Amino acid sequence: MLDILRKGAQSWGIKILFGIIIAVFVLAFGMNRMQNDKTTVVATVNDAPIHLQHYQERLQRNLELIRRQNPDVTSEMLAQMGFKRQILDQMVMEELMLQQAASLGISVSKEELAKQIHLIPAFQKDGKLFDPETYQSVLRANNLTPGKFESEYMRSMLMDKLQAYVGLTGRLGEEQARDYYEYGRSTAVIAYLKYPWEKYKDQVNATEDKIAEQYAARKDAFAVPARAKIDYLALTPGALADTASVTDQEARAYYDQRKDSFKIEEQVQARHILVRAEENATEADVAKAMDKIKKVQADLKAGKSFEETAAKYTEDPSGTQTGGELGWFGRGRMVKPFEDAAFALEKGAVSEPVRTQFGFHLIKVEDKKAAGFEEFDNVAGEIRRSIAEDRAAETLQDRLDQALEMVLVGEPLDAVAKALGIGVRSTGFFTREQGPEELAALSPENTAALFDLALNATTQSPVPFEDGYVLAAKREQIEASVQPLDAVRESIVAAIKRDEAMKLAKADADADLALLMKGEAPSAASVATAVETEPFARQGAIPGLGANQMLSDKAFVSPAGAWIPEAFAFATGYVLAKPVKVTPPSPEEWAAEKDLWLSTLNQRTEDQAMQAFMAELRAKADVRLTNPALLDN
Repeated sequence: MLDILRKGAQSWGIKILFGIIIAVFVLAFGMNRMQNDKTTVVATVNDAPIHLQHYQERLQRNLELIRRQNPDVTSEMLAQMGFKRQILDQMVMEELMLQQAASLGISVSKEELAKQIHLIPAFQKDGKLFDPETYQSVLRANNLTPGKFESEYMRSMLMDKLQAYVGLTGRLGEEQARDYYEYGRSTAVIAYLKYPWEKYKDQVNATEDKIAEQYAARKDAFAVPARAKIDYLALTPGALADTASVTDQEARAYYDQRKDSFKIEEQVQARHILVRAEENATEADVAKAMDKIKKVQADLKAGKSFEETAAKYTEDPSGTQTGGELGWFGRGRMVKPFEDAAFALEKGAVSEPVRTQFGFHLIKVEDKKAAGFEEFDNVAGEIRRSIAEDRAAETLQDRLDQALEMVLVGEPLDAVAKALGIGVRSTGFFTREQGPEELAALSPENTAALFDLALNATTQSPVPFEDGYVLAAKREQIEASVQPLDAVRESIVAAIKRDEAMKLAKADADADLALLMKGEAPSAASVATAVETEPFARQGAIPGLGANQMLSDKAFVSPAGAWIPEAFAFATGYVLAKPVKVTPPSPEEWAAEKDLWLSTLNQRTEDQAMQAFMAELRAKADVRLTNPALLDN
């Protein structure tokens, strides 16, 4: 194999010196079946061994990777997620893929392997040509021989080939993809008659028997979980920080030494008025928007305040409440035309109309800040807090030890707080599942531990919290209960009335549907003229009505102009509907999106084909654990 690589390199006439590949790259191909120590295996796959040494190497590499990505991960967390089992399952699937590739006659030639290795940038000079000397030196640096590396890489290529082979069975032709596209991008319009339940609510009553029946049936919904309150000491740098101990000289020195961290960019404080005109708006719509923005300009020139005018005219929803206020912003925060205009204006000036992708804007600059540094006086409080927290962090462990000593000899929390110079805090009521708002960063396990404290008991060990700890004592406890009927009567009555009114609405809808199906007019007392919706897709809400997947589906397949023979329930009542039209996407839309849809659909179908293929392989495989103890957590 190395001779082939050398010939390839010589044919390109190279004279080179290359950089080195990082170890992670080579390790990524650790999929070879070890040939030594054949009696030490962790599992067999159709009688082929997965060797213990190979399994341990893979386990260690993945463990190092996951800990680099998440340094806080613990052995317990890895055990809960079945980390060891996941690694073995991965190796089993790889072995099955290699066995299947062999049975299908899929192979990788030496020439294919050489070509792929030539393309690896780490083995090339200046990212262009392969160098055999660099190739060997890189492998030596990672304790690999050319034979071992090439074997591993060939196995990786085999699995890629198998995946491509299996994926072919899932690929779609252009005609099939277009069918999916038209199915997904078609829209429907329906006409509907609405029977709102609120129209019938005055015709129904909630009897005492019905109220009692509903209360008994829904007692779980009226349950109040057990609740508790705690007093606590927060032993964190923030809670222990003593800003008063930081002198002006120390704060000033901190500011001078870290002045770059107090840099401020050039900023503008502005308001705007927006008249919408989308990028693809027609010339008529653009002209209409321009006429409106000119009218706004005229009002401003006539002396009306910018805030009043913005509240009256702007089509930015938030601007109507704030007089177009945008606050302070720096460069890169707004779209380019808006930013350029705002930063070019003088303080107090109003721009000419500025066109952006959203429409036309008038911009008023209320104030400007040049680039520079925050004044010391403006950040002195922040600096004192930072210095004080750093000092507190240095003494945190000593103060925690002091607090624990006092707690363990029976001192109450208020005595501990006094000794530490901090205050005792109290939470509101919280449940075992929903912790106290004041300690929102607590883990579920620690929340449960605090909740499970005996009444008036104090924690005997610190509870991790944010960048420190909590010591707590339970002060109040309320047992689980069920709300009394009187407390929930109003909601039960409302629910009964709605349910009964919905029944009346459906009865009228069904009666009118019978008339409509015979070609007769519905009851004039029940409904008004049918209303047409805006176009809607197969998934999602129907404009003006809400979500009802059954009606959405039938709108696309039922005959246009014919009433669908059933009433459909919505949150607001019942609806009778008839399809008006179904509009497929245009050929131009398909042409514009064809490549994206082909790519996305084929990726999905190939993945599904591979998943089904691997599931079948795994189901038929004879996989035996020969050393189950290795997977014990």
